Amino acid sequence: MKDIEKKNIIEVNERFYRALGTRDLELMETVWINGSRASCVHPGWVMFYGWDSIKQSWENVFDPNDQVDIKLSEISIVTRGKTAWLTCIQHLTYISRNPVVINVSQSTNIFELHGSEWLLVLHHTSPIPITEIDMPNTTLQ
Repeated sequence: MKDIEKKNIIEVNERFYRALGTRDLELMETVWINGSRASCVHPGWVMFYGWDSIKQSWENVFDPNDQVDIKLSEISIVTRGKTAWLTCIQHLTYISRNPVVINVSQSTNIFELHGSEWLLVLHHTSPIPITEIDMPNTTLQ
C-alpha cells in the first residue's frame, strides 16, 4: 500500500470518529457513500442499509449533551484495488454521564475509492466486555 493511500484512509477514518465524538451529523455525512450500498451496525443493533437509514440511526444515537472522548488502538489497514478495510479497537468515554460510561468495541470500517476520495461503505462495531482488571489500560482525560 502506498503511504499516500494509507494517509488518506486514516484521515477519513479520523474524520468519521471526529464526527462521532462531536455528534456532528453533517461531518458524518461527508465520510459515507451516499446510496443503498452503505451499511452500518452499531454495537448490539441490527444492520442498517442505505445512507438514509444510517443517517437516521446516527440521529438516534447522537445526544447533543454527550461529551465523548474517543481513542483508537490496534489500527490495521489493508487495501485491495479500490477497497480498503480498517480494523481497530475503539475506546469511547462518555464524560458527561453520571456515572462516566466507558465502552470498548472492535470496529471494522470498509472504504471504497471514488475518484480521489475514500468513502465509508460499511461500519460494523461489536462490544468487547471489559472488567475492572482491564481499566488501568484506559485513561480518562
